[in-house]
Amino acid sequence: MAHGINRRLNSQPRTAGMGRRRQRAIALTALLGLATVPVAASDQLRQFLISRRCVGCDLSDTVLAGANLEDADLSGANLAGANLSQARLPRARMAQANLSQANLSQAVVSQADLSGSDLTGANLRGATLTGSRLVEVKATAINLENAEARESNWSGSDLSDSRLDGASFAQAGLAQANLSRATLTDGRLYRANLIGARLDGVDFTGADLRETLIRDASVDGANFTNADLYGANLMRTDLSTARFCNTRMANGEINNDHCAEPTLP
Repeated sequence: MAHGINRRLNSQPRTAGMGRRRQRAIALTALLGLATVPVAASDQLRQFLISRRCVGCDLSDTVLAGANLEDADLSGANLAGANLSQARLPRARMAQANLSQANLSQAVVSQADLSGSDLTGANLRGATLTGSRLVEVKATAINLENAEARESNWSGSDLSDSRLDGASFAQAGLAQANLSRATLTDGRLYRANLIGARLDGVDFTGADLRETLIRDASVDGANFTNADLYGANLMRTDLSTARFCNTRMANGEINNDHCAEPTLP
């Protein structure tokens, strides 16, 4: 059941400073597929709430927090700034969608297709993305803290400058992805595929990187303090500028080479 799905329809003239951002909301009291939609709702929103299909439509800034949107088709839709926190979107189709600055915190987006979408600045803290396809997405400066992204596919995606602390990417595909300057403290990347990834400046403090494929990757300035690299494949990866302190290396040995060096702010 959808909880608190609100969409405020502004009946007053727009004020200066609002720019092009719209504030639209709607109140629903039943399961989304059976919801009663107020007459004032836009035609696109009304149709979507009835059919769960809104290909290429504009739902920017819409509030759909807690909505049940299983199997929804939002391919190419504009959801910039939308509030989808705690929404259920398993198996949703959102390829090429614009989700920049959207709020997907604690949303369930498992087995979904977001290939080629724009997630710039989106909030996915605590979201579930298990088994989802996120190939070549633009996801710079996103918040994926404590997210569950096991077996998801982020190949070729840009996750630079993102907050991924505590997130699980176990057995996830991150080949050729750009994670430069991201924070992955206490991240779980057991058996993840990071072949050819850009990991320059990544903070892997306390991360689980056991049996991870980090072959042909770039790790210039990466911090592996307290990380576990046991069984990892680091072939053709230059570790000379990376930081190691209480780090379990691929062969099981503990590396304390940089414990005495001050950490950068």
